[in-house]
Order: sequence, then structure tokens, then C-alpha cells
Amino acid sequence: MLTTGTFRRPRAAAKNSAKKQAATWLLAVSALAMASACASPEEKAERYSKEGTEFLEEGDLAKAYIQYQNALKNNEEHVPTLLGLAEIAERRQDFEAMFGFLQRTVRLDPTQIDAQIRLGKLFLISSDETSALEKADKALELDPNNTDAKSLKSGILLKIGDNAGAVALAREVLAEDPKNAEAVTVVVTDLTVKGDREAALAELNKALDLNPQVAMLQLLRIHTLKTLGRDDEAHSAYAKLIDLFPNQSAYRRVYANELIARKDLNGAQAQLEAIVDLNPESLDAKLDVVRIVKVAKGSSAAEAKLKSYIEADSGDTQLKFALADFYLGEGEREKSDAQLEELAGNKEQDIAFRAKNKIAASYLANGEQDKAKPIIDEILASDDRNTDALIKLAALQIDDEEYDQAIVNLRTALNNSPDAYDAMILMSAAFERQDNFSFAQSELAKAYDSSKRDPKITNRYARFLLRRKNVDRAEQVLEDSLSTHPTDVDNLQLLASIRLSRQDWRGAEEVATQIEAIGKSGELSSSIKSAAYVGLQDFDSVIETLSAQNESAPLKSRPLTALITAYIKEDRTEEAKDLLERIIETDEDNYDARILLARVQVAQENLDGYEATLIDATERNPARAEAFELLYRTYLADGRREEAASLIERGLRAEPDSEALRVFKADVLLNQGNREAALALYDELIEARPTDRIIANNFVSLSSDLRTDAASIARALEVSKTIAELDNPYYSDTVGWANYRAGNYATAVEYLTKAVEGAGDNAEMLYHLGAAQFANGDKESAKTTLESALSAGGSSFGYENEVRGLLDQM
Repeated sequence: MLTTGTFRRPRAAAKNSAKKQAATWLLAVSALAMASACASPEEKAERYSKEGTEFLEEGDLAKAYIQYQNALKNNEEHVPTLLGLAEIAERRQDFEAMFGFLQRTVRLDPTQIDAQIRLGKLFLISSDETSALEKADKALELDPNNTDAKSLKSGILLKIGDNAGAVALAREVLAEDPKNAEAVTVVVTDLTVKGDREAALAELNKALDLNPQVAMLQLLRIHTLKTLGRDDEAHSAYAKLIDLFPNQSAYRRVYANELIARKDLNGAQAQLEAIVDLNPESLDAKLDVVRIVKVAKGSSAAEAKLKSYIEADSGDTQLKFALADFYLGEGEREKSDAQLEELAGNKEQDIAFRAKNKIAASYLANGEQDKAKPIIDEILASDDRNTDALIKLAALQIDDEEYDQAIVNLRTALNNSPDAYDAMILMSAAFERQDNFSFAQSELAKAYDSSKRDPKITNRYARFLLRRKNVDRAEQVLEDSLSTHPTDVDNLQLLASIRLSRQDWRGAEEVATQIEAIGKSGELSSSIKSAAYVGLQDFDSVIETLSAQNESAPLKSRPLTALITAYIKEDRTEEAKDLLERIIETDEDNYDARILLARVQVAQENLDGYEATLIDATERNPARAEAFELLYRTYLADGRREEAASLIERGLRAEPDSEALRVFKADVLLNQGNREAALALYDELIEARPTDRIIANNFVSLSSDLRTDAASIARALEVSKTIAELDNPYYSDTVGWANYRAGNYATAVEYLTKAVEGAGDNAEMLYHLGAAQFANGDKESAKTTLESALSAGGSSFGYENEVRGLLDQM
């Protein structure tokens, strides 16, 4: 009993104590509430701001932000609060918000020196040196001895090119504060620009001896060591940087890249794994490790590493999705699909839908639309506003030419996710296929902005603008994207092609230099530069550029052609000949070199050598037609028709299916007057090469003259559409005559008038036009035109009888 009694007494006491504590707490809260109710807005703002500052000092940015906002609700002009919010924004790297808070601060209290300096730094970062200098001068006006303001002004002067003034001011700062990082940076930069890197290194060493805990100077020292070629010391400096800042993932990542460059993959892996330890929730950090393991130890080891992360945290679905992506990247689609099928069974709908969408995407990428469609329908049956599924469905609908329904679904997707730029891209494609180009351009512009000028979307947008002949805007789009993605070679190449097409030779040269600087493609940059120098007629530079490229890697056909052209233009044909002969000596089957050698031999008036080189080329590679064509035209020009015909026959014996040689054969037949055989050959060729303009023209022309049956006339008219839009009088004559044969007299007159205007006094064209005018009922014009045909044709006019026959009918 005593035990029980002893037990109960404390419980009662505890209960009473708890009541007293609760009452005390309630009284305290009530008192606080009453005090708050009685406090003025200024007092409340002061208290909230003080609490915000305490949280900020503890590193709790979220709570600090809340308290500062509470302060502003009571006094929106409370300067200490605005400065606190600017500090939070800076720590969060939200410089736009930081700028806004600081601007409000200096409007309310222009004497805030720190705010003026921090605003100046933001202006300097954004390349507004004028505004930055105004802020620095204002701070110095308030406190002429402020070293931070002097450091800021020193940096500004350096950027605008006043190196002497910048260094003088930086030296003033260092006399007062030898550890000032900004002033040291100015002095070191000036010395580096002057080429005195050893002195720059000495300045860095002196500052870092005083205070090694300045990451910016440690990184600058590493850079200086590397430019001096002291790679081992730079490597040691990286290791020291990590020792000094062991918890800074960014520095470990930089060090890992250095180790990768040194082929120390194990060391790089150790740094990347340390980043994972520092950021255990970071998917990207873990995937970086997987990637380095794959490079160092192979795919199996990378798979095992990724699985180990999953085993350590089985609830992390992001890692499981990453494993599916890994399998897909390895070409193991079955494993990827199996992983996604497992995720598709997840109880959480968002995860299940994401997995199903990825399975559908896999099918679509493999061209299996019939398998993707049921999965998409299944998702939309459960969630008719699922963004990913709607986008995929719209893509299928665009393929099926269901553009209006695709646009409806894409609008729904964009209502769900306004920044879904893949939906905007599809919307643009749908509008473009409907010939609604203004809407298509608008969607691409929005995608470009939403993606923050993503290089691939930029490329697509620029190409659309080029199709619409908006070259100025295409160039601007590429330039804007490259300002934030300067190493994208595809966009650099497209920008270069635009500038070359506009004959902006210096602009193209500038792009080539950018490509060269990022070390991506020496061949590409050389090709662009050489094209630019050709445009500038600077053939010496063409030779210098391409010769240097040829030393590092043998030039391919196009650059080699540019180089030989430059040699010929500069009358340095012996150098060109020697180069080509060396190429042929090391690569005896090099066809392109022989064609170029023939060009050089023509320039040297070595016609025997020219012919011998081309004959050699035809014998070594009869499948290619260039040498046959050059020889064929040479023989015709010299009146050597039998040799020309024999040449083509010889080529066809070696390559009977060569379409190019068969075209020459048809020309031989025409020259021999065998028009029927030529038409039969063109009839075969038009089936093999339906878009070839010359074949189409010759087939239609012959067929219109030789065939009068309805089927042949209709076929000739159909084939003539291949050349109908081309601005060439001979093609216009062919199209017009085909329409005349088909009874389309008004259309015939339109095309034949254009032909006559373009070709002048061509007797056959005048005959065709007169015949069409007569058939179209315009006898007066027909008579004039036909009389002009007789006058132009002279005594050897082959259509004199036809023309006189028409005139007799008038």
C-alpha cells in the first residue's frame, strides 16, 4: 500500500504542476498577444526584423525570410529588413530579387554604403559598367576610405580598359588590406594581360600566404599555374583547395574534371563519391559516379554501382527510373522495359503514369505506334489531363494529319504545364503543316523562351525562320542562344552558314575562330575560314589555313578543292601540282585528287596531261562520273564526237547500271539524231531519277514532239511539274509545249511567253509560242510571233514548214 500511495502523490503533483505550467504559458501568450496588440507597426517591424536577423545568423533562411516578410507587412520601408532580404536572396543566388531589395534600400536611404557597393557589383556582373561606376563613386563620396568601394571601382576600371587606374587603386587597397581578394585579382589580371605570369603568381602566393581561405584566389592561382605549364603544381593546388574547402561540392567537381583530364579516373571517382556523401539526396551526383565508373571499369561495373545505390535506398524511385534509362542507353531495351513495368505497378499514380509514359515513348522511338497508343489511351482514361500522355497522343495525331485534334490536346497540356516547350514544338509543327506560319512561329518563339534558349530548340527555331526567309531573325536567335551556350557546334555551324550566305565574310571568320577556340573541330573551322577568305578574295589566307589543317589531318574533298582553287587563283599551280602528286603517291586510288590535278593541268595549259589524268581516273573508278563528264565535254568541244561516244560506251561496259553514264548515252543518241532511242532511255531514267531536272526536261521535250497519244501527253504533262516552278527559259518552253499538247492553251501561252522573254530570238520557242497563241484564239499576236520565228530561224530553221502551215490558216 505504501508503494501505491507513494506512487499516487507524485502523479497529483505532476498534474497540478502541468496545470500551473499551462496556465503560465497561456498567461505569457496572452500577455504577448496584448503586448503585440498594443505595439505600434514600427515596433512590430523592429521585433520581426530582429528575429529574422537571428534566424539568418543561424543559417535558417526559410524562417528568416518569414520573419522579414512579417516585418515588411508592418513597415514596408524598414531598411534593415530589406538588407536582410537582400542577404537571403544573395545566398540563394536569386540576384534579380537581391537587386530589387537593394534598389529599394538605396531609394529609402542613399547613405547605405554597403547597399551601394553590392548594387555596383550586380551592375558590374551584368556588364553595365556605367551604373556600376556610379554606385562605386557614390559609396566613395560617402566614405572616401572605404576599401570595398575602392576595390569595386578598381574592378570596374579594369573592365573598361583603364588598367593603370585600376592597378593604382588596387594598390591603395592592398596597402591597407593586403588580403583583399578583389584588389589582388585586379593586380594579377593586369600582370597576366601583360604576359608577366610569374609576377602574377607571386602576387597570388603573397596574398594566399596571408589568408589561404580565399577560394577565388586559389582558383586563380591554379589557372595561372596551368598557363605556365606547371601542371604538377596545379594538380597539387587542386588537392589543397579540397583540403581547405572539403564541404564544397563545386570545387570537388572541378578537381574531378582535372583528374579526368589527367586520366586519373580512380581519383576522379573518389571525388565524385565524396560529393555523393556531401549530397546524399542528389540524383545527379550519384549518376556522375555511375558515368565515371562506366568509363573506368565498363558497363557492368556501372550497372552494379547504380544498383548499389538503389539497394541502399529502395524507396528512391528516381534511381529506379535512372536504371531504366541506363539500360536503354546500353541498348538493352528489354531490361529497360522490365524496370519500367515494375515502376508502372507502383501504388503512387504519378510514378505509375511516368513509367507508362516512358514505356510508350520507347515504343514511339522504335516506330511501334500501335503498341504505344493503347498505353497512352490507358493513361488518359484514368487522367484525361495527363500532360505527357497528351503530348504523345498529339504527336500521333500529327502523324495521322489530325491537326485540329492535336492542337486541342496540346492546348490542354500547356494549360497544365505552361512551360512544356516540347508541347509548343509539336504545336508549331501542327500549325506549319496547316500552312499557318504565323502561329507556328509564335509557338516556336515561346518554346525558345521557355527553354531558356536551349540549343536544340534554337536550332529548330532558326531553321524554321530560314525556311520563312527571315534570315535577320534567325541570325539574332542563334547569336542570343550562343551567348549563353557558346560551345554548341551545331548552332555555330548554322550561324556560320548564314553569314557565308550573306557574304558576311568577317562574321563567318569570327564564328570559325569560336569553333577553333573550343577545340571541337579543326576541319570545320578551317572549312568556314577558307570559305570566308575565298569570299574576301584573300587566297593567301585560304592557303595558309588549309595547309595548316592538311598538316594535322589530310584534307577531305571539299577543303582540298578550296585549297587547290586558291593555289590556281594565286598562280601557284606548281605547288598545287606537287601537293596533289604527293597525295596520289600515298593514295594511288584517290579519285578526287586526280580530278583536281586535271584542273591544275588545264590552268598550266598541259592539255595532254589533263586528258591522260582523266582517262586514268575513268579506268580506276568507272563507277564515278566526274572524269567521264569532263572528258566527254572536252571531246564534244573539240569535235571528237566518235571518241565521246566510245568513251561513254566504255564506261557503260564497266558500269552498265550507272545512271550518270546513261544520261550521257542519251545525249550521244540525241547528237546522233536517234531521238526515239534517246526518248526510250530517258523514259527509263525518269523512273530511276524522278526529280532530276535535266532528265525531266529532256524526257518531256522529246515526248511532246514524238508522242501524240493521250496517255503519253498526260504523262509528259505530269513529269513537267518537276520543272514548272524553275526560272529557266528552256524549262519554261518545255512546260509550255507540254501544256499546248495537252490542250491547256492559256497555260501554254503563259509559260511560253516567259520562255521567249528569257531566251530572246530563239526560233523554236517563238514557233511554240505562236502556235499556242493561235490555238488560244489570239491570231494577231500569233501572226507576229510566227513571223518573228521565221526571221530568227533563217534558212536552216527545222520548223519552217510547221510555221508556214499555221500562217496559211490565218
